Amino acid sequence: MEFDTTSDTGWIGDVRELAHELSESSTAFAQATESVSDALFVALRSLPSELSPRSFVRYDRRDAVLLVDLRVAEEDLSGLTMEEQRRLLGPLLLALVSRGSRSRTATWSGEERALIVAEFERMLSRLSWLPDEA
Repeated sequence: MEFDTTSDTGWIGDVRELAHELSESSTAFAQATESVSDALFVALRSLPSELSPRSFVRYDRRDAVLLVDLRVAEEDLSGLTMEEQRRLLGPLLLALVSRGSRSRTATWSGEERALIVAEFERMLSRLSWLPDEA
């Protein structure tokens, strides 16, 4: 499964750098999911809260891509270290990928759906984007 990222951010937070970090670490995910012919595209965005940022996920059958658009309010990132931002964004991103993997329009098998989520979670864990389990 191909993987790519982008970001669209204001001045608050490190979302651009975090999107780059995800992109640089995607090789293991792509190799582990190479049996899935589609693509996963993640957009990370930080926007002012007055714009009511709402995340979304959808599978585009025409382009065979799962689009994950994580939008957070800049105010939620204000004052957080990069590590804290990772820990905020990671679970949200994993939840969106998990939801997207259940798309009824995607032609993935149950095993492929589980593989996408498991490998994405593994990538986030390696990057310390998920809270440590107690």
